[in-house]
Amino acid sequence: VAIRYCGICGSDVHQIQDAWGTASFPLVAGHEIVGDVVAVGDGERRFAVGDRAAIGVQRSSCGACSYCDSGHENVCRSITKTYAGKGKDKGGFASRIRYPSAWVFRTPAGLDMSLVGPLMCAGITTFSPLKRHAKAGDRVGVIGIGGLGHLALQFGRAMGCEMVALSRSAEKEAEARGFGAAGFVVTSDAAQMQAARGTFDVILNTASGRAPLDPYFELLKPLGRLVCVSLPDKEERSQLYLHSAVPTERALFGSYLGP
Repeated sequence: VAIRYCGICGSDVHQIQDAWGTASFPLVAGHEIVGDVVAVGDGERRFAVGDRAAIGVQRSSCGACSYCDSGHENVCRSITKTYAGKGKDKGGFASRIRYPSAWVFRTPAGLDMSLVGPLMCAGITTFSPLKRHAKAGDRVGVIGIGGLGHLALQFGRAMGCEMVALSRSAEKEAEARGFGAAGFVVTSDAAQMQAARGTFDVILNTASGRAPLDPYFELLKPLGRLVCVSLPDKEERSQLYLHSAVPTERALFGSYLGP
């Protein structure tokens, strides 16, 4: 694939800095890739030269375990990634990339190619947990109004959810409402946090740094769900006071990429 565009994701920065302790150098980051097919291997039937193609985080899975068989390839123990391993696992900050065709996606002709790249990571990473944990009519909060948060607000609104942005300051309110937020809570404002207690069905945590869990658990209704897609630096630890979860049966979920 001759790369036309490649998004810049927070995960690229984490890997370049080896913030998670998993980077393999020399490293070529970039995993929100879109471009043109310029060559195909013998026997390839899905793609032809000239097709538009997009590539995301996952390069392969084993294809034979119970997770792959049940449509959860993203948690396969043998997962390989675009930019995080040895050998051929090099990413999209390059002019071309060679990739297993089973993990390459067609790009609809109606989409502007310059906008496709972020859908391959930030897009699926927020769409997947919203599809699994939220439903039309739910009140859904989004922590972190950055790249992932922008897409989460748009997906959630399209799914029929009432989307609310949760941010430390009021500076991003206009931005969040422009992406579909019906409400905005300044998390550093104790009065606003108190007023929002027990009002959310789902909260999606997309913040790139550590976010304290207990204040957000208190915002959930009983049986509500706090879903984390964020991965802070390996030295950063989150703590949970279980009294904010057990008596109300609130739940904490992790969500990684998408199958």
